[in-house]
Amino acid sequence: MNYYSKTQRILEICRGRRVLHIGCVGFADQQTNERVSLAEKSLHHALTQSAQTTGVDYSREAIEYFQQNGVFDNVICGNAESLPELGLKPDFDVIVAGDIIEHLSNPGKMLDGIRVMCRPDTLVVITTAHSFGLLSYLRHLANRFVEGREHVFTMNMQNLENIAERHGFEVVEVATCHQDHATTQRFFKLGRAFFRRFPKLGGTLLVVFRKRPRQEAASPERRQIGMSRAA
Repeated sequence: MNYYSKTQRILEICRGRRVLHIGCVGFADQQTNERVSLAEKSLHHALTQSAQTTGVDYSREAIEYFQQNGVFDNVICGNAESLPELGLKPDFDVIVAGDIIEHLSNPGKMLDGIRVMCRPDTLVVITTAHSFGLLSYLRHLANRFVEGREHVFTMNMQNLENIAERHGFEVVEVATCHQDHATTQRFFKLGRAFFRRFPKLGGTLLVVFRKRPRQEAASPERRQIGMSRAA
């Protein structure tokens, strides 16, 4: 298992490929005067610069705001739990659902919708808070833990693998990672060194799925994904 920068790892997987980014403007609830600045620092902006990216988000108001301000013109309005209604073709090399599954009432519906848009070689990248992350557990012991805004559950490696299998995927990589904002924290370098040594204790899971052919049994093998660009 490895411990990554979330943004850097996702960009490594997606660079030069056709990418669907679900829940891509999660920062849209910020103050209006902060939106453009946050957008330009976002994962979706980085993906747009390095890959052929289509975004999906449920906030029509935010999408229109970014279009009017010349920030994003590659985001369509849609519900992560109703992806087939968008009529998108299965033409994506990578589908990214970053820090969204923990917000959903019916996460299996999102995975079913994603599967419809997957080719056999499409990679699905899921990031989500780790229920066994060390810092969250320590905050819990100190009665200082606060769940993320609008989170309805927290996942671990085993139940992510279980939900993948239930909805027709196999897990090909499991890692943990740090969020971009962690780099501004006082003890980041010390913490990064610790979590690189003990990645199972990292605070955010980064899991990569691949569509499992219906005739195949689920494979427990997890393989490191190559960095090669799409042809």
